[in-house]
Order: sequence, then C-alpha cells, then structure tokens
Amino acid sequence: MTAFPIPRPAQSACEGFDDEQTHLFDSLAGILADEPTWKQRRSVFFQIIERLRKAFELNRQDPDSRGDLPFMAVLPLHIGAILEKLGEEEIVSVEQAAFYLLSIHPEHQQVADQWIQSDKANLKAMTKFIDTNPFYASLHRSYEQYAADPDDR
Repeated sequence: MTAFPIPRPAQSACEGFDDEQTHLFDSLAGILADEPTWKQRRSVFFQIIERLRKAFELNRQDPDSRGDLPFMAVLPLHIGAILEKLGEEEIVSVEQAAFYLLSIHPEHQQVADQWIQSDKANLKAMTKFIDTNPFYASLHRSYEQYAADPDDR
C-alpha cells in the first residue's frame, strides 16, 4: 500500500478555540499519538468520539446551548482538530484513511479518498473496514447523510 502525503489544511480547525478547547484537543491527539499504529488507534479514536458525543449531549441540555445542532455538525471539526494536532505526514493505512475521510478539512478528505481509490487492495480494505466496524459504519453513514442534506444545517 502506497503512502500519500497529507497536505497541510488551508485553515486550522482550531481557529477560535479558547485555551480549554486547545488543551482538550492537544490531550486527545496526545492520547492517540501514544498508540504506535493506526490499528491500535482505531479503538482509542472510537472511544474518544463516543466521549465527545456524550459530552455534546450533556451540553445540549444546557438552556444556553443551541440544542437543535446535531452532533454530526461538530464531529468533523473535532476530528479535523485532532488530526491536525497529530501532524502526520502521510496516509499509509485503511484505519488512518477512514478517519481522515471524516475530517472537516477538504485536504484530509481528498488525500484519504485518493489513497483509497489508488489501489484495488486499498478499496477492498476500506470496504472490509466499514463492514467489520459497525461503529465506524454508523458514523460514516451519518456523515454522508449530513453532508448531503443542507437542510440539516
């Protein structure tokens, strides 16, 4: 499987973050970076996403929050911020490409898609990844639906 260079995003997902948010996403990226491979990072990233979802749901109960905003509206921003802070230089695995597809950054999405489409083995690996990871399959499906329906925004 060929490596594809990851371009630096034109705009940071972290712009406008306060110190607490910056620290949070630095910590989350650090947790992922502690795992030596993307196979190992996969389950950690799933746990991070689930905890972000739970925190989001708790915050939605706050009367001052914008309660009509779906989690999928913020998840790509969160994933993009974490991936930015990881600062990786190339995509080399299906697990990695899968998460880059969910990033808010078009640069991340494009390089992940290019990596997947570059080789039949990569495409087959991505199909298998989705089929064998129901949590990811659900995220991917929700992301695709949200991105396709501008009325949800």
